[in-house]
Amino acid sequence: MKKPIHIAIVDDHVIVRQGLISLLAEYEEVNILFDANNGKELMDNLKSSKPDIVLLDIAMPIMNGKEALEKMQLKYPKIKVIVMSQYFHDEHIIEFIKAGASAFLPKNCDIDKLLDAINYVFEHGYYYDNKISAVMASLLKKTPIDNKVVADTEFTKQEIKIMKLVCVKKTNAEIADELHVSIRTIESHRYNISKKTNTTKTIDLIEYATKNGILNL
Repeated sequence: MKKPIHIAIVDDHVIVRQGLISLLAEYEEVNILFDANNGKELMDNLKSSKPDIVLLDIAMPIMNGKEALEKMQLKYPKIKVIVMSQYFHDEHIIEFIKAGASAFLPKNCDIDKLLDAINYVFEHGYYYDNKISAVMASLLKKTPIDNKVVADTEFTKQEIKIMKLVCVKKTNAEIADELHVSIRTIESHRYNISKKTNTTKTIDLIEYATKNGILNL
């Protein structure tokens, strides 16, 4: 049997948490490790229990979703985050994807869509449905990127491979393992890529790679 995907659910509404737990309990590929009332409880639980994916609400007391996501990116970058919120607006989507979320879903999405997102994030590191893709495309049009285009920039074959892996949210360790090189080598390539593309964040590199067709190389 395939190893289950370990999930944590973080929402300040008990009925929402219980509803998700009840729905997901019917699927063998998913295992609920724990649930939490807010970001602080999440961070406390992560000290002893590491899920593959966190389903994270935005508006919560004590520590909200944005604060929790930022802390997770620093302390537990391998854990993927699917934001689930009633605030399904372009500005929130862009804000959380830029902050490191692997997906953004409305709270009223059906269970099939949630399972699709969970499985795709687990396998590929991200899940962008039609809504998210449209928002990202709109962002690219509105925000010109101050970099050179690919035609004017020389990338090695290894740098292109690394950029593609970075764009699907692979960590340096995961990329090193996949390419059979050391983490230090990947860090060196990442530094060179950052200089060549004039980017510092993963979301900026995704924008650069999308605009310049690198993902199709």
